[in-house]
Amino acid sequence: MGRKSQSKQNSKKNAGKENNKFIQQKRKELAVLVDKVLRLTSIFQASNSVIKSWEHHLEIDALIKEILNLEGFQHKSGQNQRQLNIDKYLKWLSENEVQLDGIEISEFEGYELGLKSTKEFKEGSLILTVPTKVMMTEQNAKESELASFITVDPLLQNMPNITLALFLLLEKNNPESFWKPYIDILPEKYSTILYFSLEELAELKPSPVFESALKLYRSIARQYAYFYNKIHTLDLPVLKKLQDIFTFDSYRWAVSTVMTRQNNIQLAGNDVTAFIPLWDMCNHEHGKITTDFNKELNQGECFALRDFKAGEQIFIFYGARPNADLFLHNGFVYPKNQHDSLSLTLGVSSSDPLRETKIELLTKLGLAGVTHFSLYQGENPISAELLAFIRIFNMNKEELTKWSSQGLPGDLVSSDPSSAEAVGADVDRRAYTYLLTRCKLIAASYKDIVDNADDSLHRKNVKLLKKCEVQILEGAMKYLEETLRKLPAAEVKST
Repeated sequence: MGRKSQSKQNSKKNAGKENNKFIQQKRKELAVLVDKVLRLTSIFQASNSVIKSWEHHLEIDALIKEILNLEGFQHKSGQNQRQLNIDKYLKWLSENEVQLDGIEISEFEGYELGLKSTKEFKEGSLILTVPTKVMMTEQNAKESELASFITVDPLLQNMPNITLALFLLLEKNNPESFWKPYIDILPEKYSTILYFSLEELAELKPSPVFESALKLYRSIARQYAYFYNKIHTLDLPVLKKLQDIFTFDSYRWAVSTVMTRQNNIQLAGNDVTAFIPLWDMCNHEHGKITTDFNKELNQGECFALRDFKAGEQIFIFYGARPNADLFLHNGFVYPKNQHDSLSLTLGVSSSDPLRETKIELLTKLGLAGVTHFSLYQGENPISAELLAFIRIFNMNKEELTKWSSQGLPGDLVSSDPSSAEAVGADVDRRAYTYLLTRCKLIAASYKDIVDNADDSLHRKNVKLLKKCEVQILEGAMKYLEETLRKLPAAEVKST
């Protein structure tokens, strides 16, 4: 018996040693990959070539896939079933003085979870209040064990959203966390671009959001590599905890949680980044801001942006944000977005013989370094900055000399009749024709957008985003054609 027992113990020891060796080997492989990601994401220079940006992303993606594979071996998480945690969550909210009379958490088609009214709310009436004690804030992070890391890390000192993401990771893995009921109700994954496949990302083309998405992914990959190295090299107790839970998958989850849920509140006279439980389950609808922070009562307050009947989903307005922003940072597209816009990349060519004069004139208007201009949804699609650029870009030498001799050429940014008269129909005809041609070329690059029944949520969002962008272009082209039609006929110069 003694020999058998000793033999079993030796077998366990040997198995343990082998397992440790295996883990150490995996960590070495992981460290090499992480260093490659850090170098790759640090050396990339902004390029005007979409092809180069995509090729660079493919390199990053290949490394991240290897990292996910290695980390997946070490870190396995169970399926998070949000629905099963609702009752505990509501109990926790009630115990901590969150006012939620007349509302409940419910599932809505196309929205997942949201808030449903169980009674009638009139526009402007108070729907819910959330005291600061249940909010998870960057201040909580600074007062936690994470403080020792924050004090030595410049990135955390200057980016409260990242601080909140790391704090969330720590709390998620703390079974005694005060915020456990809140964390357990959070989605297991998100519809942000950090979860997109290569094919889904590629489908964004030719949208300008494509490059923005690559830039965002590159930034998060770099942050991951940066913190991985810090966590595994600095000798701090809190980082020992993070070593076991910090993976690319867990970091993109934490970052996505922050991107989709963060809010700014005023605490002790300072803007603080925070999660606001329950309130952050409200989905978006066009309207006005009806949420506020009550400093006297130290609580967030949400008022009805319109009348809500019993059984209706309760919406709030996220602010005047274009779909590009909602898509990138919130993971959805709002088709009736009255604040939507499309970014156009324009600039004066280095080979333009009038480049210097044009740049000088643009500088007077504070536009010399601007390369992205907005086309808006609605009746007036051309931003003041875009109008000034296309006018200056299409001026001849004589016109540039005339406008350069003035102090501040304010008429160039305005389309009102007196300014248009000052600019002249000839300049505007060239400017609007140029922009119309650009819009037609861009619109033509959007191929037919066909919806498929088996499209993933990511693909549905991509297609909806592109449809909204085409609508902006169509509206702009209609406006430009009408504007050109109204311009005085061009003078025919006799020879």
